[in-house]
Amino acid sequence: MDKEIFTLKLEGQNKTIEINNLTMNGTNYVSETEVDTSDLPKWFKLTATNQEGQIKEVMEHARLLQQEQYDWDGGKFYLAFAPVSEQEIKNAEFKAYLEYLAMMTDVDMEQ
Repeated sequence: MDKEIFTLKLEGQNKTIEINNLTMNGTNYVSETEVDTSDLPKWFKLTATNQEGQIKEVMEHARLLQQEQYDWDGGKFYLAFAPVSEQEIKNAEFKAYLEYLAMMTDVDMEQ
């Protein structure tokens, strides 16, 4: 049986990155070559579609956990993603608000 082929679309901070020709191993997406993640935002929307164009997975708020190369699988690269929780989003918004207030009132938050 042939493995299903996926395309990932990662959208965030006015950037869209498409990663093609991926397979799955467990919950990891597998690429024959290293994926350039240098322009990947901290959080993004992840949409995975198969070769028929069917949406197989959507994460509204996701992050890349890791990209690892494994010699035991012919040097393929495994990409692991995880959802970002609502609490993490709220914490980041609150921290940004505090940093803004500190900047506007000339308060050093490092003390």
